[in-house]
Amino acid sequence: MHSNAPRARSPAGNPSRRAPAASAPPVDRAPTLDAERAKWEAERETLLQMLGHQQRVAQAGLITSSLAHDVRNQAQLILSTAELALHSGDAEEMRSALDGIRDLCRDVAETTDAFLAFARRQSALDDQRFLLSEVLAHGARIVRPLAHAHSVAFRADVAEDGGVRGECRLAVQAVVNLATNAVKACGERPGAEVTLSASCPRAGICRLTVADNGPGIPETMRARLFRPFSGVHTRGGGNGLGLFIVRQAVLDLGGTIAVRTSPLGTVFRVDLPAAAPSDA
Repeated sequence: MHSNAPRARSPAGNPSRRAPAASAPPVDRAPTLDAERAKWEAERETLLQMLGHQQRVAQAGLITSSLAHDVRNQAQLILSTAELALHSGDAEEMRSALDGIRDLCRDVAETTDAFLAFARRQSALDDQRFLLSEVLAHGARIVRPLAHAHSVAFRADVAEDGGVRGECRLAVQAVVNLATNAVKACGERPGAEVTLSASCPRAGICRLTVADNGPGIPETMRARLFRPFSGVHTRGGGNGLGLFIVRQAVLDLGGTIAVRTSPLGTVFRVDLPAAAPSDA
């Protein structure tokens, strides 16, 4: 049965065409993009803060380890020097040992002061200047008792003196670490010898050299020699931090360090920029 009711007509008068749906208003995506950008920037800032914190923690750990390493070495040297004084029957030798202990105690105080100054970001390096002869004299007083205890011949020679701008403590730190390692590497071998020397090989360069006739550094260890905590226990033992400390001290003075080694011995050469005459 068919209905005779008329069909509703479209607004256009065409019964077969439906009216188009009203179009939705355009969506403004700018607030959404701004919110996403702000979220991304916040996450990026958080990650940067976390990275900065981790870097500061790592740096603090390395500096603390460096301080502990230096103080431990100085304590060992104090003990060696005290043993020499206790068993010495010579008044002059005993006096020399006591002078060495006094110098080492001063070094401990200077080391801790330098650590605190670094923590407070204080520095007066531009106002300081030292001579190579001062470094050798100080280093020799510290290391000579240790060499004596290991039956290692020890000498210090200033072929030519020169001035360097910077903190003398850093140069002494480098020389003492290198010379201590050299003495320990030589052990008590017959004819063992360690030599400290200073020279000015060419204009603008002041050189400190630490040489020994020990067994040399194994080739497998040489590539990682100056890396901290690399697992390299060379030159008579240690925690693998001493040579890293030496390198950092040299770099802080604007210098370079090089090593030449063989089964016949090892030579560390530290080149530092000479102070200008106006710095004198």
